[in-house]
Amino acid sequence: MQLTGKQIIEKGIITNYCEESIQQQGIDVRLKSIRSILNRGKVPAQGKTILPRYYNIDFGEDNCIELPSGYYEVEFEEACNIPNNMVLNYKTRSSLVRCGAIIHSGQFDAGFNTNNMGAFLHVAFPIILEKGARLAQAIVTESYPVDDENLYDGQW
Repeated sequence: MQLTGKQIIEKGIITNYCEESIQQQGIDVRLKSIRSILNRGKVPAQGKTILPRYYNIDFGEDNCIELPSGYYEVEFEEACNIPNNMVLNYKTRSSLVRCGAIIHSGQFDAGFNTNNMGAFLHVAFPIILEKGARLAQAIVTESYPVDDENLYDGQW
């Protein structure tokens, strides 16, 4: 079952949100920072992923960033604390899709906790983004409970 925006907030799953971000079935997440990929990474068959290096892209004096086509790492203003019977995924806001960009992310598993929620932004057509813009909606669904010893304990 998918939680409502109000339920997500009441359960403390997403914090550092603003009231305007509470939606019917999720919480809109707002742009905090953007980084560009500098070199390639490696995903081995076994062992830890070797991440590429990134560099920060600064907002202009108007609090905007103009991005050419490409792939970027974005950080959101919101934080999360996923309980043992929930998972979180992002759905790109339609306003972003209409401008030629899509948010990508893996699933946030039960037990995942961070002050720095993030995702990846695929820009197909050049775009201007303002700091604080709502780019995606965090969607939380219930799952069968995960035992404490099996909660998320990943690399990141």
